[in-house]
Amino acid sequence: MSRLPLVLLLMAGMCSAVDPSGTLAVRVVNLRQEPLPVRAWVDAGGKRFFRPAAPVNATPYDRDRSFSCDGSFRLILPTGPATVHLEKGKEWVVVDRQVEIMSGQTTELSVTLMRWINLPEEGWFSSDLHVHFGHDQPEVLKQLARADDVHLVPAFSAWLRGHEKEWSRTWPKWEGGPVIGVDKHHLVTRNNLEIERINGRAQPGATVGATFLYNLKRPVFAQRFDTRFPTDATLALGAKRHSPNLIADTDKPSWGETTVGAALGVYDVAQLCHNHYHREHTLPGGWGMIGPLSPDERPLSEPDELFRRTNRQYYHWLNCGIRMGVSGGSAMGVMRVPMGYNRTYARVIGDLTAESFWAAVKAGRTFATSGPALDLNIGEHRIGDTIKAKSGERFEARIRVRWTNKLERVELVHNGEVVALPDKSSSFSRSEPAIEPETFIAQYDTAHTGNVIALRSGWFAARVIYEAPDGRLRQAHTSPIYVSVDNRPTANRASAEYNLRWIDRLIEIAELPDRYQSKADRDQVLLTYARARAVYEKVARVAKDVWGD
Repeated sequence: MSRLPLVLLLMAGMCSAVDPSGTLAVRVVNLRQEPLPVRAWVDAGGKRFFRPAAPVNATPYDRDRSFSCDGSFRLILPTGPATVHLEKGKEWVVVDRQVEIMSGQTTELSVTLMRWINLPEEGWFSSDLHVHFGHDQPEVLKQLARADDVHLVPAFSAWLRGHEKEWSRTWPKWEGGPVIGVDKHHLVTRNNLEIERINGRAQPGATVGATFLYNLKRPVFAQRFDTRFPTDATLALGAKRHSPNLIADTDKPSWGETTVGAALGVYDVAQLCHNHYHREHTLPGGWGMIGPLSPDERPLSEPDELFRRTNRQYYHWLNCGIRMGVSGGSAMGVMRVPMGYNRTYARVIGDLTAESFWAAVKAGRTFATSGPALDLNIGEHRIGDTIKAKSGERFEARIRVRWTNKLERVELVHNGEVVALPDKSSSFSRSEPAIEPETFIAQYDTAHTGNVIALRSGWFAARVIYEAPDGRLRQAHTSPIYVSVDNRPTANRASAEYNLRWIDRLIEIAELPDRYQSKADRDQVLLTYARARAVYEKVARVAKDVWGD
């Protein structure tokens, strides 16, 4: 045999043994060169990689196809170009870095992540008020708090669906208690639960819905329950008796029984930035949500109808004098979003603790956002305040929006209607740090100011609207600044009648045969509905007598 064929055979064997992959080792740090927990993924070879080879404590999240880690990771990737994606919640610049993966080699990458805004320095701390992921894994929750920069992570330790054999009277035995300190600006709580009784096949208004309860002393308990009984309002009001500092959230305003809870004083906040808003797309409404209830409402299956109705239903409650702040939540563990994609910011007085954060939420010092930072002042008053005004008194309104992406429109809402603010000043700033000059911070800082006149008791709130990648609407929205004109009550007849139509629909559904297990159950539900209906009837009378509606 000649030597040439042997050489060719050896070369072929060597080529076949070449490893078609390489290793990527990434280190993420802050400006002080300290390890920085982040959320990440890598796109390479037409695929997304989100299961690191190391470290062992990295936390993949299949639904979002991303992972969190404590500041470094290693991935085995196909050779060729790859894009490393790094993010850290709302206040840090997102980085997408191109690298080349070499066969059988380790490609090392060090990235310094930059803040574009520091809201805790201004007293604003964030939470995601809808967390199903990692409730029984404290180390995972601590990592998520830092990686997604969610300052208070309120994990659900119970998820009551109505078909369980029994509901527990006690919490699990948690090592260290229900509140876990992570660092100065991050903590985890576990004394929270969700009551969720929904049905994908239910007709509009036929689903009870979902209610979030936070900061409980003990769980919700009922001797008798099912997927429709008792009402969410009954369960939540019972919980408030043993846990007076609890925070109650609507999940979504459109669920069947939320208007009942709103009238009876259940809710502290309404979730305007909720879990139907994802990174790349938007889920339509449905699952037995209420409506349409007025000529300007369309089926929830239509684009952006859930978005519009979410806001309008909330506005109807405010117009009835029901004080309720705003919130945001993502449903990590259920939905295809990371923790904090939709979140609640609360203006905390003093240091961040569970008590100070929930006190801020209860006081209405919040804004909800899927992106921008938002603030509102009416005169010297801030979000959550009440203005004592005389009829015709003028105030200067100022809305401040900060973000790193394109803004569509900024609006001041007064008693459910958009008020024009003609004066606008804006700036665009770009700073280039000495480290990694290709990374820059682009920040839009926009202020809208104008005069508003107090003619009727009610409320003001700010919102900023923008479009998601799928063209659907997203927002940031403040809680109200309330205004009391001549000490007269807030009341609006049209809003009261909207809620009366809502409750009348609930009553029709409650009276259907076999809706409840017994007549006693049905009668108890109808009594609760009647109590809520009486509230809106009174609002309608006051609106007529005081404001001439």
